[in-house]
Amino acid sequence: MRRKDREITDINEIIKIVSDCDVLHLGMSDNGIPYVVPVNFGFTCEGRELTFYIHCATCGKKIDILKSNPRVFLQLDCRHEIILGSQQKPCSFSFAYASVMAASRAQFIDDPQVKSTALNLIIGHCAKTEDEFTFPLPMLNKTCVIAFKAEDLSAKAHSIN
Repeated sequence: MRRKDREITDINEIIKIVSDCDVLHLGMSDNGIPYVVPVNFGFTCEGRELTFYIHCATCGKKIDILKSNPRVFLQLDCRHEIILGSQQKPCSFSFAYASVMAASRAQFIDDPQVKSTALNLIIGHCAKTEDEFTFPLPMLNKTCVIAFKAEDLSAKAHSIN
């Protein structure tokens, strides 16, 4: 990382950044052509290992790409704010942010109980709730849930001082 002064290595701070993010950008490669989709997500952290979960339909372009090439790149960002410069110091304009990035590999989840747990994580993160939901088996069977264990995790932030 070029700007070591902005690097975040504390896993607790990384979790706070991830918690503040609403969207995960899922980068894939479709026969060598980049394809990125924004998705809602949930996550867990065990030690320093972050695992992200998404859900989607059981068919479509994203599923086709992930089945042919499960290697992905994950990117999240939040805490956006313009840092104003001035006529006298135009180079003082900047942008505050926090971001997390990682390589990963798609892991399709088939077990209904694991799917249910992941869906509750997604709802919990997106809706900011600790409520637990029960999902009917026919719905679970029609829902694709994918896990992504973060590899080569990195995070950085720039804030208004």
